[in-house]
Amino acid sequence: MAENKIPVVILGAGGYAVMVHEILSAYSNYLVLGCTDKALGLSERSLGEGKSLRILGDDDILPELAERHPGLRGVLALGPELMDVRARLVCTLDRVGISPVTVVHPRSIVSKLAKLGGGTVVSSGAIINAGTETGSHCALAAGAVIDHDTQLGTNVFIGQGAHVSSYVRLGENVAIELGACVNSRVCVGEGARVTGGAFVNTNVPDHAVVMGVPARVVRYVDA
Repeated sequence: MAENKIPVVILGAGGYAVMVHEILSAYSNYLVLGCTDKALGLSERSLGEGKSLRILGDDDILPELAERHPGLRGVLALGPELMDVRARLVCTLDRVGISPVTVVHPRSIVSKLAKLGGGTVVSSGAIINAGTETGSHCALAAGAVIDHDTQLGTNVFIGQGAHVSSYVRLGENVAIELGACVNSRVCVGEGARVTGGAFVNTNVPDHAVVMGVPARVVRYVDA
């Protein structure tokens, strides 16, 4: 029954939110209340076959939701182009007292010897190998692969088909975009962005944007 399920709010209302909703729907113990959306462009997002993902309001509604739904959990559903928004919402969830919910697609592979931080989302076909640890609110898109003994900071986004090798260290708020590769034992600094298709073979400074094969720093984002 609904009263026995854990209430969940999804932060974000785009296609990524639909994907997260689909994963959560595979588990009988969660009740997705809907999502928050700053844009408020739609009253609801169609999921087909008469189902819809309700937009509950913008992010300012989170304290009210936490009060109305004891035990409320939250999960981020925003892509790598919104890393700054993701970082802000991580702080908001902590401040409001909404605990994160970890979302793992049943067709992903997560080693029993890996550790996932709260709020981590693992999409279909993603692989996390033994000894790897993620911080809270990380995201692995479809087909992303993380090899063994790698560490991810808080709010790291690994894009579709990206590969991160063994003994890599990724700082907080790092984005590894679609199809990029990070070689073994590389450190990627806080707030850095690895653009799509890049091959990273050397350490990346904090807040650097790297691109190319091999990857090189092309600019810096605001700290």
